[in-house]
This record gives sequence, structure tokens and C-alpha cells, in this order.
Amino acid sequence: MAAVTPGQVALGDATAPASTTPDTVPAGCYWWTDPDGDLCLMPGCMARVQDPEAECTCDKLGARLRRAEEKLQARQEAQRYASTWWDALTETVRAHPDAAQILADARRRAGR
Repeated sequence: MAAVTPGQVALGDATAPASTTPDTVPAGCYWWTDPDGDLCLMPGCMARVQDPEAECTCDKLGARLRRAEEKLQARQEAQRYASTWWDALTETVRAHPDAAQILADARRRAGR
């Protein structure tokens, strides 16, 4: 096995991959095996793709992804609530004795 150079964070190959910890490999980076069977470290951020010695931005990108996922989840929950409210309102209007008149007025107001 070859000696570790100062720039390397881990050694390993396809048959015996080196174990990694959060201290040796940034969170967004991962190992993959190329078609020739060589084990390669894939940086998770463009900063390290362009310069392996650059500061890793994976954690920053991960935080942005988490915030985006939280926003998406909040919007999905709001949409579920709005759909439930719309369904209840629609059923209430349809059950009303003046449903046809209410719906006609709503269509007129909506420009349809």
C-alpha cells in the first residue's frame, strides 16, 4: 500500500475501501467505483471539483437544500389545507338551496 501524501484525505481501492469519518471526508463528498474498478472520491461541491484543496462548501449547500425542502413541505401542507377547505366549501355551496344562483354569481364575478 502506498504512503499517504499530505494532500490525501484517505486511501483505499475497490477491494478494500478506506473507512471514512466526517473528519476525513466532507459531508457532501462520497466514494464511487469507476468502470475500471478504481475507487474515486467524488467531491460534492464545485469548489472542490475545481480545486481539491479549496474549502468545502458541501455543508453550506446542504443547509440550503434543507431550507428548500422545509419550504416545500410547508407549501405542500398549506396546499393540503387549502384543498380540504375548498372541498368543504364546495360541498357546502352545493348543499345550499340556492346553490345554482351562488355558483352563477361566483362565475360572473370570476369573469367566466
